[in-house]
Amino acid sequence: MVKETIRVYARVKPLGRRQQAGIYSVDNDEKSLSSLEIIVPRDLADGFVNNKRESYKFKFQKIFDQEAKQDVVFDSVA
Repeated sequence: MVKETIRVYARVKPLGRRQQAGIYSVDNDEKSLSSLEIIVPRDLADGFVNNKRESYKFKFQKIFDQEAKQDVVFDSVA
């Protein structure tokens, strides 16, 4: 039996015309997990429950930015 871990990828979606931009940073490290930090300023978080927290950090196998083409994502993931 082959023992393999679950792989989790992220792709940052471009904003729609009426969406306000939050701040995010991507740290793609080839040797370890990539991290995505999302910062939601309090004024953009109005109307959402976020418990006054402004920074969220997540780890993924790889993170694709807004400019990533579909074929690049497919070749890397599939």
